[in-house]
Amino acid sequence: MSEKKAIFFINILKNTINVYFDTFFVFYFFKVANYEVLPLAKYYLTLYLFIGIGFYLIRKSMKKNIRVPYFRIGISLQAIYIALIMLLKDKIIDYIFLVGIAKGLADGFYYFPKNIFVTEKINNDERQKYDGLLNIINKIISICVPLILGVALTYISYTNLGKVFFVLFIVMFIISFYLVDSVYNDKKFEIKKFFEIVKKNKNIKDSLIIYFMAGFTYSSGVMGTIITLSKINIFKTNLNLGFVDSICALVYLIVCILFTSKIKRENFKNTILTSSIISFITLMVFAFKPSIPVLIAYLIVRNSFIGLINLISNNVTTNLSNSKELKEEFKAEYFLCRDVIYSSSRCLGYLVLLVVCLTVGMNYINYILIISAVALLVEGILVAKLSKESVK
Repeated sequence: MSEKKAIFFINILKNTINVYFDTFFVFYFFKVANYEVLPLAKYYLTLYLFIGIGFYLIRKSMKKNIRVPYFRIGISLQAIYIALIMLLKDKIIDYIFLVGIAKGLADGFYYFPKNIFVTEKINNDERQKYDGLLNIINKIISICVPLILGVALTYISYTNLGKVFFVLFIVMFIISFYLVDSVYNDKKFEIKKFFEIVKKNKNIKDSLIIYFMAGFTYSSGVMGTIITLSKINIFKTNLNLGFVDSICALVYLIVCILFTSKIKRENFKNTILTSSIISFITLMVFAFKPSIPVLIAYLIVRNSFIGLINLISNNVTTNLSNSKELKEEFKAEYFLCRDVIYSSSRCLGYLVLLVVCLTVGMNYINYILIISAVALLVEGILVAKLSKESVK
């Protein structure tokens, strides 16, 4: 198996596991917490803080091309996290910080090397097709798996279902042996020199701002959790959630096919500007007037226009990491900075959620989506600028 295929299959398995955690685990956690948002906010705040810490801990090894061992450690820690869920069961609410730390370090150790592998093993010219095909397969899985999980969770517990995903992590660990590190070097991690480049290069600076904005929205930001809680309150059961998530995934699948086959790089600018404006308006309406029709409208927009923002933004910013300023010397610094920024905006979003719940109550959490709406609009403008530069 080639390294490109190994990364491809690992991504597919990880996405399959994420289907469980993105909605169904939140539902389980929410029920165990007696439908209180505060424990959920504390969990996510801990999780995203320790993702950033995980990135920082292995920064020097990433610079020296010692990546595969830490990638495997990340996969192993993910399995330990699943094991904790199975062992703690309903007592998970009493160990929020322990579980959050385990998941945070697991994600940090997993994503830092993985992000670099993706830029090294797939070149810029083939990235759109590669990412498009990966997303098409992932969305087909996201159509089928929620339905299967929705039915399965009617008969078995969340913790017993976790055993299946534990096995998937073992498969990911085995596939990781097809990955090989680049030639070892003794380069020093030079964050100061990297910041000097950021000051001089506006495109790199804009890309880091894009990551900050994404951390409030579709990239595991507070927006996703607030919407998931709204879905749980409205659709009530695992089976209903399964149907809703499958329909959403079908919409996203169509978008992925269009992105791969129809949308050209020269059309990125207009596509993302239109998508960000529509997403901004929909999210603002839902922030002030949350209702079933508006939620349905948002879910369509989330899996179409916000999906396009995600796909185009990821393509443009990942290609930028292969620019001459970063590719040879400062890729490790770039990805550390990127994910610390992600962690910062995610933590800030969940801190706002925590403050709102403590001061005015969870009935007002929808107003936090105003921040997410503005973030999507700003991100769209910046990505449009970068995509224009990339076609020159």
